[in-house]
Amino acid sequence: MITLSDLEGLVSLEEYANLRDQVEDRKKDLDAEFGIQPFTDEAKSEWASLLEVAKELDDRIAEKKARTAAIAEAAKSPRNTEGPFVGRTIATKARRLPDNIFALDQYRNLSTSDDELAQAYRDGAMFAVDHATYPHPDSKASDEQEHLAKLLDTVDLPSPQNPNRELARRVIATGSPTYLRAFTKYLQGRPLNPDEQRAVAPWTVQTDVTGGYMVPFYFDPSLLHVGAWTSINPYRRACAVKTIVGTDTYHGVTSAAFTVARAGEAVASTEGLGAIAQISAIVGKVHGVGTLSHELLQDRPDVVSEIASLIAEAKDTEEESSFSLGVGDALGGGFNPIGMFAATTTAGAYTEVETTANNTLAIGDLYATEAGLPIRHRMNAAWFMARATIRAAQALETTGGQLFGGQQYASVGYPQNDPFGNTGLRLMNYPVWEVPSAPIGTTDSYIVAALVNPSSFYIIERAGMSVEVIPNMLDATTGYPTGQRGIYAWWRNTAKSANVDAGRRIRINPA
Repeated sequence: MITLSDLEGLVSLEEYANLRDQVEDRKKDLDAEFGIQPFTDEAKSEWASLLEVAKELDDRIAEKKARTAAIAEAAKSPRNTEGPFVGRTIATKARRLPDNIFALDQYRNLSTSDDELAQAYRDGAMFAVDHATYPHPDSKASDEQEHLAKLLDTVDLPSPQNPNRELARRVIATGSPTYLRAFTKYLQGRPLNPDEQRAVAPWTVQTDVTGGYMVPFYFDPSLLHVGAWTSINPYRRACAVKTIVGTDTYHGVTSAAFTVARAGEAVASTEGLGAIAQISAIVGKVHGVGTLSHELLQDRPDVVSEIASLIAEAKDTEEESSFSLGVGDALGGGFNPIGMFAATTTAGAYTEVETTANNTLAIGDLYATEAGLPIRHRMNAAWFMARATIRAAQALETTGGQLFGGQQYASVGYPQNDPFGNTGLRLMNYPVWEVPSAPIGTTDSYIVAALVNPSSFYIIERAGMSVEVIPNMLDATTGYPTGQRGIYAWWRNTAKSANVDAGRRIRINPA
């Protein structure tokens, strides 16, 4: 039975509207069940509860819409407007933007050129970004808005591979309350009304693949600024994230340092620019399926938020492992990640420094690792290692505090618990990041720690996550339905070093 307690934890207008629809659906079900017969006492109680919830929802929705309308009216004043690329607000309701900002099919009719259409997509997307609620527990609206604005203005630019601003259209298509209701009903297996059918009509906007239903952008972990929900995953916070749209391949360039020399008058210069190299990577698919009972999908109004959080947690867990160790036998093959702690001698991995003693990590190995890292990469370098290795390094501390900067041994401190892996410690004055999947111990040839310039480790991700529903899961033995629906989700990314000389990895010397 739906009661006022179901309103607890709802944080967005979309969730209120979704619950309101469920109330109306339940009222229709009760009416159809009893027909012309009078309600039982139990049915009367449920009907009264539904009316009470509906009134409370209507009041809250009306109040929120009134506040939003007041803000929108104030924004029409000339003194409150900005140019389209200044800040994040849309200047005025320009002719190229439809009255319903989420009506993706109307944008082209209101634009007189491709350039104007591209700008309209960007402005409409930023309207959705600025008015969305971000349910991720670590999200700050201002941070998410700034991050998405940067993607829209620097990554989602018109190009032969991305002629129609794929990311902007994705945000517009998935940003409306109607889309959220339709997406929730899709997961629950409920029919869509005509408005919802129109809202989901343009929801496949990718240029090189089709199929699947796009996750509302404010739930999409491939677009949000924050990373882990509960898992420890340092890579997105510490390293370089490169987002691509309209293609499955990232292209970049790297070069050695530029060198100069003194010379006499009229003496010809020599080539000072190091070799130019191209870094390219193809994003690979990561996917998974989970099962949820029909009853749970029907009874939980916040089902989309719950599923999104579970998928995001799984995504972080998989990434932390893959970006640390790589992927099995196909390590670095085409689209698979080359992990920061990939097995020794892996092509494309950071340079290795072997420990002096057999099967032992000693204080001199830490010094040798720092000494081996080129000066140009030391300024921004950071340590990456498992917590057990952090403890092993702490045990090497001397009375003078040479490693962790304290005056006495006890001042090495304790690693703080942080979902992004930031321990708060500094080893030899470099930040220390915790990597749960990094090898531990002193086993032969283990890569147990890395001192890396984090900006040289690239996480390459194609924007957007898609979901499909398997309507009825079948029992493996009997072949009969289990009363569960399968939620199949997939996204695409990879990771690799842009410059193997920008990091040094400690390899245990085998006996």
